[in-house]
Amino acid sequence: MKVPRIIFSLFFVGILLHLTHCATIVGGSKYNAHVLVNGSPKAEIFYQGQKMGSGGATFKVKRNQAHKFSLTIKEPGCEEQKFDYHFRVFRGWAFVGTLIGWTGQSGGVPLPWGLVVDLVTGAFWKPDFQEKGVSKYSYKNFGYLIHYTGCDSNSQQLKMISQSMSCT
Repeated sequence: MKVPRIIFSLFFVGILLHLTHCATIVGGSKYNAHVLVNGSPKAEIFYQGQKMGSGGATFKVKRNQAHKFSLTIKEPGCEEQKFDYHFRVFRGWAFVGTLIGWTGQSGGVPLPWGLVVDLVTGAFWKPDFQEKGVSKYSYKNFGYLIHYTGCDSNSQQLKMISQSMSCT
């Protein structure tokens, strides 16, 4: 049975698009966020409304959202705190690798398949480890050290005082 030429061509183009994007292949369109709540092993970590763990968690985050990364930390009986990260950095070497090594040709015309795929997936971005509390472990792993103060003794004392005053 012969496969029609158009189906074969579409299949081949699909494989090319899948295999020809350096940044997506090397670093992926997501990175691993390793979150550690400093000194509070019971503190619950929430990302996009979902509980990811207590005290520490590791989960995937889209690279193109690194500048919109937000966590909510809450320990039972304590104040909730939100931690926002606003900076991301362009992965320059991934961009260069994509341009040099992952450009195809069609009819002798160079076509940057990889560039298009990497731009669409957001694979050219990473968290800015210059931002407070962010560390780079490797090209695909970044750490977030959270200094949660929702259960510090001062806030707890103030909370108890205000509750006792409202009861009288």
